[in-house]
Amino acid sequence: MTVPAIERIDEGPIQVLRIARPERRNALDPDALKELRDHADALRSVTGTRGVVLTSDASTGVFVSGGDLRVLQGVRTARGARDLARTAHAAIDALRALGVPLVAAIGGDAYGGGCELAAACDVRFAESQARFHWVQARFGVTTGWGGASNLLEVVGRGTAMRWLLTAEPVSAQDALSAGFVDAVVDPGTALDHARAFVAKVARQPKGGTRRMVFLLRETARLDARRARVVELDHFGRSWATQDHHDAVARFLRKA
Repeated sequence: MTVPAIERIDEGPIQVLRIARPERRNALDPDALKELRDHADALRSVTGTRGVVLTSDASTGVFVSGGDLRVLQGVRTARGARDLARTAHAAIDALRALGVPLVAAIGGDAYGGGCELAAACDVRFAESQARFHWVQARFGVTTGWGGASNLLEVVGRGTAMRWLLTAEPVSAQDALSAGFVDAVVDPGTALDHARAFVAKVARQPKGGTRRMVFLLRETARLDARRARVVELDHFGRSWATQDHHDAVARFLRKA
C-alpha cells in the first residue's frame, strides 16, 4: 500500500496540508505534487475553509528539500523539465484558486523548490532555526515553480539577485528583515502561529476576505502570467544543459 506524501488535517475553517516524506527530507516528486493538487481540488467542496496551511514533518530539520532528484534525474530534456514545472504550477494554482489565504508554517530549512513553494504562499511563519537555501544556481538551473516572480514581488530585485545568484543560506531573521517571512517564531510553534492567523481571518465575513485575497494577488502581480512563460523557457533550457546534469550527479553521489 502506497503511503500518502501529503496528509490533510481537517480543523474546520483551518485546513492543514502536511508534507510527510521524512525519509526523502520532504522532497517532492511528481506524484507528491499531484497529490497536493488533489487535496486542493477536494477542498473546493469544503465550503467552510477560511485558510490553508502548508507545513511538513520537520523531524529531519527540513521544511521541503525541493524536487526529489533521485526521481527527477531521469528528466533530460527542456520539454520534460517544463512539464515537470507545470505539475508544480498546477498544484500551486489549485491551492490559490480556493480564494483563501495560503499560509506557510516553516519548521525547518527550505531548499530550492521548497523555497519556491514557500514563496507561492501569501503569508509565511518561519521558526528561528530555519534557513532558506535558494540553490538552483548551484545545480545550473533557474527557478521553475514561479520562484523568481514571487521573490521579486516580495523582496525586490537587489535581494532576489543576491539570494539567487550566490546560493548562500538566508537565515530566518534575514528573511524577516527582507520582508520574505512575516514573522520569526520560536521552534515548534510555526503551525500554531499559522492557525492563529487563519482564525483571525475566519472572524471576518467570508465574501469580503475572498474578494480581498484575489484583489491583492491580482494587483500585485499584473505581469505574473507573462513572467511565468519566461521562467518556464529558461528553466527548461537550463535543465537540459550538461552543467545541470553533472551537478545533479555530483549531488547524488554525495547523498
